[in-house]
Amino acid sequence: MNKNETWPVIGSMLILACLILSGIRPYDRVTWVLEIFPVILVLPLLWGTYRRFRLSSLLYFLIFLHALVLILGGAYSYARVPLGTFIAELLGMNRNPYDKIGHFFQGLVPAIAAREILIRHGIVKRGKMLFFLVICIVLAISAAYELIE
Repeated sequence: MNKNETWPVIGSMLILACLILSGIRPYDRVTWVLEIFPVILVLPLLWGTYRRFRLSSLLYFLIFLHALVLILGGAYSYARVPLGTFIAELLGMNRNPYDKIGHFFQGLVPAIAAREILIRHGIVKRGKMLFFLVICIVLAISAAYELIE
């Protein structure tokens, strides 16, 4: 295993460890399941496509961060995540902003993934149509997620 293959393996192991730890005593079991469900769906997909369609290191890193955001949000419930409380106190906010972090990643990661997949498969070239399709994909994913939520 070379250096480029080591980080996705380490990241996967860290995500699995975080999933297990977060599931020991989450604030609310149903919320935990709903929040971590995308991680449970995406991890096997990433493992299955790693050799045939390797994503960029940036995208793997962003997926890793997004998974951590979802896992933490599931374990504590978004309004109770200690990181959000810390940020709220630091910035003098009245409300825990952790859900904003989740929404940011919910838009960013699918946008980077859609862009990378559309370009590498030659579906669309760089330009206005790429921008339009990426926005449509992100909006569709976010809308579906909100309907399920």
